[in-house]
Parts: sequence; structure tokens; C-alpha cells
Amino acid sequence: MNCNLCRRSHHPVRVPFLCAVDARNNLYERRVKFAKALIESEEAERQIEKTTSGQPGASNERSRVELMRSQEEEAVDRTSQIIAQAERLQLDVEAARREIEASKDLIARRRADLDSASSGAEARQARQMDDVKKSIQRIKYKWNRNAEGLAATRAFLCEEAARLSGLRQVKKGSTKRYEIGGVEIVELHAMNNISPEQVSTSLGHMAHILVLACHYLAIRLPAEITLPHRDYPRPTIFSLASSYRHGDISFPGSLPSAAGAGPTGHVPRPRPLFIDKPLSTLAKEDASAYSLFLEGVALLAYDIAWACCAQGVSFGDKESYDDISNMGQNLWRLLIGDQVHRRAVEPTFPLSSSPLGGSPREEETADVAKLKTLMGRWSHGTTYLNLGSGEGVEFIRTFKILSPIKLVDRLKKRLSTDAPMLEWETIEGHEADGIHDGMESEVLVRGPRAFGSESAMTTGTSAGGTDGTPTRGTGSSGWTKVKSR
Repeated sequence: MNCNLCRRSHHPVRVPFLCAVDARNNLYERRVKFAKALIESEEAERQIEKTTSGQPGASNERSRVELMRSQEEEAVDRTSQIIAQAERLQLDVEAARREIEASKDLIARRRADLDSASSGAEARQARQMDDVKKSIQRIKYKWNRNAEGLAATRAFLCEEAARLSGLRQVKKGSTKRYEIGGVEIVELHAMNNISPEQVSTSLGHMAHILVLACHYLAIRLPAEITLPHRDYPRPTIFSLASSYRHGDISFPGSLPSAAGAGPTGHVPRPRPLFIDKPLSTLAKEDASAYSLFLEGVALLAYDIAWACCAQGVSFGDKESYDDISNMGQNLWRLLIGDQVHRRAVEPTFPLSSSPLGGSPREEETADVAKLKTLMGRWSHGTTYLNLGSGEGVEFIRTFKILSPIKLVDRLKKRLSTDAPMLEWETIEGHEADGIHDGMESEVLVRGPRAFGSESAMTTGTSAGGTDGTPTRGTGSSGWTKVKSR
């Protein structure tokens, strides 16, 4: 007999009980045996009755009856156990059926939920995308407003610091000069004719206000400037390769300190932003100090030009020596002039109290456009518009300023071209024999020429000329004798 569920034929050894039918099949054979045992028991009882009715051997028959009854009880006991096991299997099957039905109901409900959720998924996804886009626009709007306020604060601090330090532009006719701290800012090509005190004071004031402005702007200059501090009485500047790669550096001229060595063990040498002697005298007496000073001045001019480019301030041609070397104008435009010009020509855009009041996209575009015209937007101290990010690096690459090395070379050439003329000495006695008798026997001594004036030789005039015009002598000794340098 096959099972109604598994459709497999019953086998008492290879196939275990799987269902009630299998159990019934297992009990069927035992029931037949039990029925045969009952029949045999009845026949035995009838035989016992016959034999016990006066025949000998009645005690043996009684024992046989008791044995058969005990066997019968054992068979009944086994039958009851089999029936109980079958009932347990039946209960397990019913529980499995109920679990299967519950699982089917759960799967059906989940399928229905999935169908209902899938029907409106596109609409919900589009709505969620719109919400995310609006949230991103709000965040960008807040970022732009915060960046605008931060840039305006930085620009205000720089302008106020510059005004308090006495940085101003003085116009005299068509010419302009710039002062800081009551001292006129030196022009690089005119340093030959300026006292060392004025040069050192001017450069010191410019270095101080530039470092203070960079602190407010949170930018790091390419050439590191060291301001005066304890055991460091005067300002200095490091080369581009040595900047920010050293420890504590001792003041130039003092005992060197190994604590300032960089990663390679080399102690960098800062360039001075001061001189103790006139520049022409320094060039004659100490060529090395002269070169280091010119390098420091060129690096300071490069720093000012770089700061102008980083803050979007135009100062002319970036590859022009004259535009870069005009430190007074560049510093004034960076801290004061450019902001004054923008306030005069640009309208003030009112800020909305909420990004939802109007179109956030239009307001964001307007804020970004306004932010691009403000000083203080780029810095090294914020993650928004950071000069160290990929976008900031690409922005720095567009500067293309004339390098400090080229600035130094052109500055040296310009200073040597504009250097004072050689001094004249008096020619007397036999040295003047070759000069015309009517010419003065003494040649005036000419000192250093004033800046901007053309040099000319001072000569005597012919006393014997009828028209008073100078005449050249006929001797072979020439006009003058020049001191050896």
C-alpha cells in the first residue's frame, strides 16, 4: 500500500515512517497477527475447557493458558505503543501542515506588499530625489553665505589693519607714492640713493603688515617671513625651497643652531630684509650680503604679488618686472585700494533671510558670482575654497608670476645700471700739462648723482674762446683722471 503524501511504497527498514498511512501499513500486519492470535486463543480455551472437564493433565493445560494470556498482554501493550506513536506522528503532520499554511499566507502578504510598493516606486524615488536636491541646494546656499560673510570679515580686518599701520597712497599731481607707518615705501630700483635706515624700516613695516594680513586671510605665503621676536631683532625671509621645512633658526650673524636643520640635515639661511650700510657701499664691501639682501627683497615682492593673485587682485602684467617690483602699489591695492574700488562700482546685493524665499538656485548663483569678486575667498584655513585642494592647486597654477630668481637678476641689473657714476678727482701740476692753457687747471669733483637725473661730466671752459664755448685740450693726457674702484 502506497503513502497518500509521499507516494512511496512502504518498507519496514529502508523507508522510515513519514505519515499516518505508513504507520497504518506498519500496523496492518501486526493486526492480522493479533487477530490470528485471538482466534488461536479462543481455540485453545475451547480445548482447555474440553480437557479440563474430567481428563488428566489439567495442571499443564492451566500453565499453558497463563502463558498465552501473558503473551496476549504483551501483544496488547505493543499495540498500544504503536498506536500512541502513530498519534504523535499524526500530530506532527498536522503541525507541519499548519506551519506550511502560515508560511504560504505570509509569502502571499509579502508578495502583495511588494506589488503595492513597486507600483509607486518611481514616483516616490523622484520625490525623494527632489527632496535631496533641495537639501543640497540649501546647504550650498548656507555655505556660500557663510563663505561670503567670512570673506567680508577677512577683507575688513585686512583693510583696518592696513589703515591702522599707516598704509596710504599719496598723490602729487600725476605721480603716486605710498607710505606705511609714516615712512615712504622704497622703490626697488631707487635703493642706491636711499638711506639704509629708511630701507630697513620700510621693508620691516611691509613684512609685518603682510604677515598680519596673511594671518587674517589664513593663507601661507610661498616664501616664509620671520618677524622680529626674542633673540631675533630684525625680519628675514626664507627661499621658496627652504620655507616651512626647518625648526628654530638663529638670527643671521649669531651662533648657528642645529635645531633648525631640515629633514636633510641642512640648516637653511634666511635672507635679510634689512641693511646697515648704503646699498652701494654694501655691494663694494660685502658682495655676498648684497646678493642675499636683494634675494630677500625679491622674495618679499614675490610674496606680495602671489598674495594679490590668490585674492583676485590685479596688479598688471604678472610677468612684468616693473609691475611686480612696485611693492607699495601692490600692497596698497591688496589691502585697501581694490576693496575701495569694488565698493564704489559694485552694488550691494540684499541677502534673503531664508533660502526658501525665492529660487534657491538663482540666489545661489548670485551669491557665488558675488563671492568671486570678494577678497578672502581662497585660503589654507578652510575646507571650502581651499588652496590646498585640487581646485586650489589648479587655481595657483594660473598665477604664472615672474620667478624670484629672474626678479633678482633683473633687480641687480637695474641697480647696477642706475648706480652712481664714478667720482672725479682733481688734476693738478704736471698732470694738467697737456690741457689747453686757456682751460681751467682744476676739474671739479662730482659726487653721486641724484636719482632720476642724467650723469654729465663737469669740465672747465676755455678762457681764451671768443664765444665762451668749451674747447678740448690738445695734450695727450685727456680730460680727467678717474679714481680706481
